Order: sequence, then structure tokens, then C-alpha cells
Amino acid sequence: MSKYNKSKLTMAGKLLASLAANGKAKFEITRAASTADDLNGVDLDSLVALPNEVQSADIVDQVKPIDGNAAVTGTEVQFVNEGLSESYLIQAIGLYATKDGEDKEQLYAVITAETPELMPDYADKVWFRFTSTIYVIVGDVANVTVNITPTGLASREYVDEAIEAHKVILPESLMYSDKDATVDALWKYTQDPVNSNGSPYVAKETADKGYVRDNGDSSITYGDNVTINPADKSHVVQRRENGTAEATNYDAGDLTIDKDLEVLGGKVFHESDDYQSFGDTHDNAVIFVVEDPATDTGADGTAS
Repeated sequence: MSKYNKSKLTMAGKLLASLAANGKAKFEITRAASTADDLNGVDLDSLVALPNEVQSADIVDQVKPIDGNAAVTGTEVQFVNEGLSESYLIQAIGLYATKDGEDKEQLYAVITAETPELMPDYADKVWFRFTSTIYVIVGDVANVTVNITPTGLASREYVDEAIEAHKVILPESLMYSDKDATVDALWKYTQDPVNSNGSPYVAKETADKGYVRDNGDSSITYGDNVTINPADKSHVVQRRENGTAEATNYDAGDLTIDKDLEVLGGKVFHESDDYQSFGDTHDNAVIFVVEDPATDTGADGTAS
């Protein structure tokens, strides 16, 4: 099992940490790299770059220290052997940083191995991952950011925080389209719901105004509980379906009027009169058509 020493800051790292602690600068931990060179006994303060870099690592998370020390931050790095042609021992890992406003990358801190991790080659297509969290002094964590590699595997803490930030709270009672369900809770909507076609559902107060119910006693109820008794056919004058009045011919004895028809506001015509022309030019006229006067006929059938 591998084992690594505590991190040590380089001269450049100490300067950045000091500036950050006093609020005079901000910086970003940009990347991590490994070397197979044994750096135990090497003056790490004077290093400006990790000698003989073998691999770059993915930075997968920024980790808070357990004791909550605001001057320390953890950088979780991950090495994988995919594409590695030769096995090697990870003797040291270096963190690089960039000061805000500058493009120059500086070796910030280094950890050395007491017992190095063997990173195997990928010749047999066997995937191997080595993960380590490197805690370093940064002066004031508020002035430090860590560049997390987008392609790296996210840590459990990172995933948990992401889920918490984007979680969806579902109601206690749910209905499923593929099974029966009983809704116990009373759901309230901030706006009228619609179906899959976008058509709105009708609220009860709206539906109540549009229904018609046959009460079974010759009456009907509609709208806001209005009940009426509609007339049957024996009490109404039939009309055409388009709503216009239709002249009705009555057999003798069906209609008896004991007043002068013209006094009643009607125009009287005999059957032989051209009453149709009068009706065409008088839309609101009441027309009475009576039989022609009786005539006597002779033996030869001619009228006299």
C-alpha cells in the first residue's frame, strides 16, 4: 500500500499563499502532475517545475479540511493508466497554480512518497486508477479556486452537492399512467391544468353552468340550478329547423274565429287571390286565406 508525506510549498507557493492570506492576491490551482524521480532529500523550495513529468492528473474535486481550517484546502487528483505504455512508480506529485491576471503557471506544492504507488501500463487493457487528496496551505481559501477537470470522475461529495442543488421535490401522492392509483391529498394548481394536447380541463364551477339534466318529471335543470318545465308539442306552433315560420293549413273545423279577421290585424285573401305576392313584400304581415265564395253550377257544369 502506498504512503505519501505531507505537502510542502515551493518558494512560489509560499509567496502566493502569503498574498492570499492578506487579501492582496487570488490564485487558481490549475493542474497536477506525477514523476518517477525520487525527490526525497531534494530542496523542494527551489523547484520551479516537477522534474521529468510522466503523467498529468485529472482534478476531480476541491475538498474542505476536516477541521474546517480556512487557510487549507484539499485538491483531489486522479491518475489512470489508460494509454500508458510503461509502468512506473509515482514518486512525487506536484500541484501547479496561476495568479489572477497572469498567464504564467508556477509549481505551487509537492508531495513525496514514503512508499510509492505503482502505476501499471495499459498493455493488457486493464484499467487502473489512483486517487489522492493533497492538502496544502493557501493562506485564505476564499481567495483560491481549484480548476476541476470536466472529464474527470466526480467525487461522491461533488455528486451529493450537485444532487442537493438540483433535486426535485415530488408530492407524497403520485399517479401513474400504467397502473391504478388513489390520490389522498388535495392537489391545488396555480394555473388551470391542460392535457397532452394543450386543451384546458374545465373547472367544476364552469362545468356547472353548462350542463342540462333531465329530472325525470318533465322538468329540466340547467346552468346555476335553474329548473324549467318546457312546453310539449301540443302547446307550441311548429317551425322549420332553420327557425323561420312555416304556413300551416288547417282542415275545416280546426280553426274558429268569431271576430272580423281584419280587425284582428290580418289581411284576408281568398284561395284564388294572389296572396303569395303580398306575403313576399310584407315580411311581418299576418295573412288569412279563406275559401272562395260558393257558386251555383248549371246542368252543363258551368258556373252561374
